[in-house]
Amino acid sequence: MKLFLFSIILSVLSFPLQAQDLIHISLAKAKFGQVKAENIFEEIEIIPLETHKDALLNTQKTAYYVTDKYIIATAFLQKTYLFDRKTGAFIREVSGLGQGPDEYAGWIYHSYGLDEEHNILFATDSPQAEVWKCIDIETNKVASTIRRPLPGNNEESFVAYAPWLLQEGMYMSYCNNRSGKDKTRLVLYDKEGNVLKKYPNYMEYKREGSTSYPYNNGLFYSFNGQNFFKEYNYNDTVFCVTEENMSPHIVFDLGNKQPSYYHQNDADYNKEKYLINFVNESDSFVFFCFSYFTETTGLSGFVTGKNVSVHTGYYDKKSKQAYISSTSDFKKPRYLIDGIPVGFYPKYINKNKEVIAQIDPEELVEYRDKIAPKYKGRLQDIQEDDNPIIIIAQIK
Repeated sequence: MKLFLFSIILSVLSFPLQAQDLIHISLAKAKFGQVKAENIFEEIEIIPLETHKDALLNTQKTAYYVTDKYIIATAFLQKTYLFDRKTGAFIREVSGLGQGPDEYAGWIYHSYGLDEEHNILFATDSPQAEVWKCIDIETNKVASTIRRPLPGNNEESFVAYAPWLLQEGMYMSYCNNRSGKDKTRLVLYDKEGNVLKKYPNYMEYKREGSTSYPYNNGLFYSFNGQNFFKEYNYNDTVFCVTEENMSPHIVFDLGNKQPSYYHQNDADYNKEKYLINFVNESDSFVFFCFSYFTETTGLSGFVTGKNVSVHTGYYDKKSKQAYISSTSDFKKPRYLIDGIPVGFYPKYINKNKEVIAQIDPEELVEYRDKIAPKYKGRLQDIQEDDNPIIIIAQIK
């Protein structure tokens, strides 16, 4: 905790605040209960995706994006498909899985793999590939490439896994702290991979007993023309990032549920701690998800968490109150639509401030008798092995 506070102090002293006033969200004082989707969304669309033999989706691995025309379903090292935005009808595969000039070996699997301004999906041929391919979803062609930024000498170390479009021609990537003592947190670069700026990392963690490296892309989102970033899981601060600096924007107060960044490789140490793995916001709300585990499994050096619980919630900017989903009626606490017995948690929020989520058909079938009459016409024929039901919810 002291190390985290030291990092925040350094950030505040080093850079002027670029975001709006610092937002403090206390999960220690949050209200737990059933979170009704109708309280935070003004329009909710329910769209079952067509179960087509050429586009069968895995509910555990698929990420989604929504444009004005399409629902895009993608997964790492898997094919990517387009479905109709209104009806859910299958349209076609995007480009092709392979080694050809306009093909790909895998998509960048995270919540910001789509450049919404240009309808470009970022793809890669391998985690170590020198370039990322920018595939136009309309033409199925590689429109351009982005060269991966590399360290300038042998004394520094950073690995950029995925590009975030900060502004036209300028990209940012989170650099996983692979050694536990890496000095670069974010790197800013152009399309040719030329490093324009490195943002310092002051956080360290203990690597003894671990043979694995952290591998994630961080959390990025845009709001009111600004860009925001949060490290995955073990950091509780959202930063406003610009081409010049980064500054704290949101701080989550987790109380005694604060995880230890230094002990992130020690699952037993972080048992029952809140790991924040999704953040986004609108004018009225901050949306977030967190998980925690109550048990661990494995041998020394390979201990991981199990019996994981996922919660979703939101913070009301006007009342300054946080609300967290909790219910005894269903297995998984999430946002609940009145009349649908299975909840959802956000997977992505697009530029139109629409939340995109999915409902697992297998889970819905289990509670079929609790579906309200107004939804039965659309959902009563759902089968366990059907493609997911997509939720598109317009934020109030």
